[in-house]
Amino acid sequence: MNDQTRATIHSHNDSNPLDGVTIETQLEGYDHVAFDLDGTLVDSRAVVESALRRWALEERICPDHAMRMSAARRDIELVKAIAPGLSPEREAARIADYEIQAMSLLRPIQGAAEFYSSIPDERRSIVTSSTRASAIARLEAAGISYPRIMIAAEDVSHGKPHPQPYQRLLLMLRMAPERCLVFEDTQTGIEAATAAGCDCVGVGPGAKGHADTKGWIESFRELLAYRPD
Repeated sequence: MNDQTRATIHSHNDSNPLDGVTIETQLEGYDHVAFDLDGTLVDSRAVVESALRRWALEERICPDHAMRMSAARRDIELVKAIAPGLSPEREAARIADYEIQAMSLLRPIQGAAEFYSSIPDERRSIVTSSTRASAIARLEAAGISYPRIMIAAEDVSHGKPHPQPYQRLLLMLRMAPERCLVFEDTQTGIEAATAAGCDCVGVGPGAKGHADTKGWIESFRELLAYRPD
């Protein structure tokens, strides 16, 4: 990470994040930056909805119910919750395959790939609730390079908001949590990161105002715009 890199993170009481009082966080104050994937680096909402609705219809489950129950759950946990007679592992893999088939629906998040790429590979990682295969397909579709370390759904027994995904990352890094900065877009992800002891920056409207975050950005374009030359 460039020693001169500085990100402007906005406080929660900003009515307009570019006009309000800001707090500046020097990224060089951290040894590592971890990113959530869905909703933080890529917009995969259409991909997830297409796959889940297809799977639900095939299993004669109400697609709207499947969508509601999928919030903040890994697919394996979703299957356990709404289709207890099916194999969670097999059905989660099937949903992931349907996501890969629908990957043309993926949309980039402005500034995300550029900011991610500005951080040296050895100092960045991705922590996602997606399966590894589906996450790789997302990264390829968005033109984002695969990180040296990625914690995916199958790497943990408890998904977000449990801290285990970030605890596993810290264990692999052999790093104290206060040395790792996390970017997350949902309350579930923020809770997982902060419960593991990491500082967390909220990304996008769904994360604004969360009391446990270090601050908030509307989009990664702000960090690129405010970074000194």
